[in-house]
Amino acid sequence: QKSPAMKFNTLEFLIFFPISLIIGNLLKGTAQRIFLLLASYYFYMAWNKTFIILILISTLLDYAVSLWLEKIPDSEKTKRKLVLTVSMVGNLGFLAFFKYTNFLLEVFQDTGLFSMQSWGAYVSPVGISCGWNSGAAKYICDITLPVGISFYTFQSMSYTIDVYFRKIEARKSFIDFSLYVAFFPQLVAGPIVRATTFLRDLDMRLSVTHEDIQLAFSRILIGFMRKVVFADNLAKVVDMTFANYGSMSPIEIWTGVIAFGWQIYFDFAGYTDIAIGVARLFGFQFDPNFNFPMSTNSIMDHWTKWHISFSTWIRDYIFIPLGGSRAGELRTYRNLFITWFFAGVWHGAAYHFISWGVWQGIMITIQRLFNRTKFSEMLNKKGGMIYDIFCRILTMFCLSFGFAMFRAKTMTDVWAMHKAMLFIDRPFTVDMTYRNMEYGILLFICFTASYIFSKRNLEYMQEKGGMKLVITNTVAILLILFFGITEAQGFLYFDF
Repeated sequence: QKSPAMKFNTLEFLIFFPISLIIGNLLKGTAQRIFLLLASYYFYMAWNKTFIILILISTLLDYAVSLWLEKIPDSEKTKRKLVLTVSMVGNLGFLAFFKYTNFLLEVFQDTGLFSMQSWGAYVSPVGISCGWNSGAAKYICDITLPVGISFYTFQSMSYTIDVYFRKIEARKSFIDFSLYVAFFPQLVAGPIVRATTFLRDLDMRLSVTHEDIQLAFSRILIGFMRKVVFADNLAKVVDMTFANYGSMSPIEIWTGVIAFGWQIYFDFAGYTDIAIGVARLFGFQFDPNFNFPMSTNSIMDHWTKWHISFSTWIRDYIFIPLGGSRAGELRTYRNLFITWFFAGVWHGAAYHFISWGVWQGIMITIQRLFNRTKFSEMLNKKGGMIYDIFCRILTMFCLSFGFAMFRAKTMTDVWAMHKAMLFIDRPFTVDMTYRNMEYGILLFICFTASYIFSKRNLEYMQEKGGMKLVITNTVAILLILFFGITEAQGFLYFDF
């Protein structure tokens, strides 16, 4: 799919952002909110003008449903559930159509439920065409996935669910709610901001002090560095590895797979750094979405620090409503697998994404079981630094199988790469290309630096004195100038 025209790392955004910031801070009250809403719509429409209709429909639906829920007393439980269902069906219906139609057609064909080769071609009034694709030997519909639909759909749905459970009051102002759904910094790739956070800051706009400006621009700069220096450079070895894994040695494949883990981390963390920094300059304080997850010593710890807004979303709106860990061991593990199956489906409409989600559930289940043993208790008490380092390496080893599932195009590719990674179908060899050796060294540096700086974030540097932040910013600027990829590359999570 075509990437959004106004990506953060484009000239268009570098023009749009300061203009929006200046006007947005000069205006006050309702005028300011209307301007930010129109600016956000313009930001999204720079990619595709048509799909703004979907955001408007989703906004109108959840705005009306929330006001309706507010008026229905708790005693009328059935009616309240039916009204909430209207929101769920509407939002998930749009998401399912645009994101999962072709996958469901593939499942039907793979299971033999339907013989679709004889189905005729179809063209809808809005230009969506379906027909038999002889190259893929599948019946496929040509559907463009609206950028950010997974993010703004979940954000809007969480608001309606919170109103249903009386956690928040329904917002009377349509402008306020519309801005919550469409605020441009986090619109297309998160973080998934809760209504309590956004509306709180909207009502009591935070002051933007000199220290806030310094910290926000530092965060934006770090975000650009993560994206254009690390993520975009790592993309070279990642793309090469996943395109040519059949002729590579196991060590080369391991290098490429681990490189992808770091690529998507730097890419996504870079985006959210920019989004959080930009939002702060408008007076909004979004919670961190990453907290050095690549140097953790367990899978469970990794998921408390990676894409935090999403992991807490599935915890609060799927795992806990299913019963969480309150209904016995078997049901707890069942709830874990359902939650992570859903996480896989959310990330993409394909078998390899589902397998990635299931793999996370398997790893978390194994860790929960191991943590209950006396052997685990003994190692945690007496293992010391050696055990801690071993756990960090093992965690990266296990995560890497998931990275292969996430990045590969088909399950056939996944199985082939996993066999090679386990030295099943090709011998162990250290024969590597010079470029992969370079990236292997870079990955070691990334892992070590992430471990060292995991407790030295920007806030820490600012508290310890402005000079530390100045040095960090200077290094970031030099890295961008000397090693940054100048051609704007799309952010990976725009595809989700």
